[in-house]
Amino acid sequence: MVIDIKYYIITIASIFISLGIGIIIGFNMNGDEIYLSQQQQLVDSLEYNFNMLRIEKENLINTIEELTKENENKQAFIEKAYYEIISNRLSGMNIALVQITEDYYYNNIKEVVEEAGAVMPIHIVFTDKIVNLNDKELHKINTSLGLSLTEEKLLHRINIEMMDLFINEEISYLLKYLISNKYIHFNHYKEFNDSIDQVIIAGGNQNELRDTTNDLVEDLINELKISNINIIGVERLDVAHSYIPIYNQFGISTVDNIDTLVGKISLVLTSSGKENSFGVRPYVESFTPLGIP
Repeated sequence: MVIDIKYYIITIASIFISLGIGIIIGFNMNGDEIYLSQQQQLVDSLEYNFNMLRIEKENLINTIEELTKENENKQAFIEKAYYEIISNRLSGMNIALVQITEDYYYNNIKEVVEEAGAVMPIHIVFTDKIVNLNDKELHKINTSLGLSLTEEKLLHRINIEMMDLFINEEISYLLKYLISNKYIHFNHYKEFNDSIDQVIIAGGNQNELRDTTNDLVEDLINELKISNINIIGVERLDVAHSYIPIYNQFGISTVDNIDTLVGKISLVLTSSGKENSFGVRPYVESFTPLGIP
C-alpha cells in the first residue's frame, strides 16, 4: 500500500496544532484561576481593612463622647464651684475698670467683681479716636481747650486727671470734654465714698500695637503705682496682640483668659491678694491662683 507523505505531514501538523491549542486553553484556564485567586485576596484584604477602619471609627466616636461628657461634667463642676469660691472675696472694695481698646468686649467684668462683693463705680474706655489720635483731632482738642500739648503729653495729662477721679471722684474739664466728644466712654455707675482700691486694665488689639499705645499703657501703670492703687491686667483668650508682656515688665498681676470661668475665678482671687501672672499663654507663671496660699 502506498502511503501518501502529505497524509503524514497533515496528521503531524494536526497533532501539533491540537497540542498547541490545548496548551493555550490550559494556560488560559490556569491564568483565570490565578487572576480570580488574586482578586479574592484583594477583596479579602479590603474587607479586613474596612472592618478595622470601622472599628477604629467606633472607638474614636466612643472616646469623643467620653471626653465630651467629661468636659461637660468639669464645666458643670466649675460653674457650681464658681460662686462658692468667689463669694464675698472682694467685699468692701471699690474697683475701677480702664479699657484701652474697643476691639474686645469687657463689660462682663463688672458683673464678676460685683458677684464677689466689690463695687465697680467706674468703667472708662479709651476709644480708637483717642488711642489712634491724628494731628487734626489733636489740634481740635488743643484749640478747644486752649492747650498746646503733644499727643504724648495729652495722654499723660489724661492719666494724671484720671488719678484725681479715682482718688477724689472729681472729673476735670479735660475729661468732661473728651467724654462729651466721644474720645473716652465713661460709665459712672454709682457714687463711691472711698477712693478706688484697685484698677483693672483691660487690653489687647486686633492689629499690632502702636508705640503710642505702649506709652499710654506704661504711663497709666506708672501713675497708678505713684497713687498706690493696686493694678491687675486682664485680656481675653482671643486677643491677637497682647498687652501682657507690658504688664509683666512692671511686675503687675495678670489674667489672660478673663472670658472663661477659670479666668474669672483667677481675677477674683488675684484681686483678693494672690498675685502672679495667670492663664494659658506661654509667658504666664501659673494656670490659676487656686491652691496658692
